[in-house]
Amino acid sequence: NMRKKEFVRKASNGISLILNSPSNVPYGKYGRLLLSVFTTHAVLSKEKRAPVVIEFDSMAQLLKEMQLPRQRGKDIQEQIKCFTRATFSFEQRIEEQQQGHLFKDLYEPGEKLPKGEVTVRTTSTGTILFTEGVQYQEIFDENSTNPRIGKFKVQLSANFAAFCQSHAVPINYTIYKDISSPVGKDIYAWLVYRNNGLEKDKPVFVPRDRIVEQFMPVAENADPKTANVNYSRIIDQIKEIKTKYYPELKIDISKDGAGITLFKSPT
Repeated sequence: NMRKKEFVRKASNGISLILNSPSNVPYGKYGRLLLSVFTTHAVLSKEKRAPVVIEFDSMAQLLKEMQLPRQRGKDIQEQIKCFTRATFSFEQRIEEQQQGHLFKDLYEPGEKLPKGEVTVRTTSTGTILFTEGVQYQEIFDENSTNPRIGKFKVQLSANFAAFCQSHAVPINYTIYKDISSPVGKDIYAWLVYRNNGLEKDKPVFVPRDRIVEQFMPVAENADPKTANVNYSRIIDQIKEIKTKYYPELKIDISKDGAGITLFKSPT
């Protein structure tokens, strides 16, 4: 739990991902499981690029779909509140060299035009609202200190539903649920997603620094050894995933610590 209203992840490729929520950003394994339920309903919806309404008769019905015991109801309710009014934003900055004369219209008459190349930085941003509305019943009685959750519904935004439909990841939910580590869940989803786009005879090498940057980034002023520790933890998670959850995964882990190579694997 970051206990923050904003979570930012920056990458060296110029892309920043930002998660915002008025109270607390969604977090942990239950936040990820609830997000997977949202995305699944969005992908399965017959209406494309339109809001998707998910309805349940009780919290117990949702927990059954999520394959979780009733005791986890409070955790899931907390994550639903975190997702309420939460947004997912991205910012991309691309720098490229172009001939200066292409931008002559930006200069005033008499101003000296650049003779050679100029640096052009293009910034693109976008914001996606997870839900457009959440409605739920709370039932209070004299025998219980905590209310029971009755009927409730979640309306996913059209933009979020469209994003899910365009970038679906075919994970095995039961396996995804059983992976206890939140980072392990992220790595598993990433491995499945990357495998879904690989060609049989074209393996992909992913360098060590990009792996650390994506899953366990290190602050700029952190001890250099931290990156080594984080990379080791990520590799341990990958080995556990291959052993326990995805034995069909074809992957080569460089002995010199340079990174990993992904090969096309059975889905």
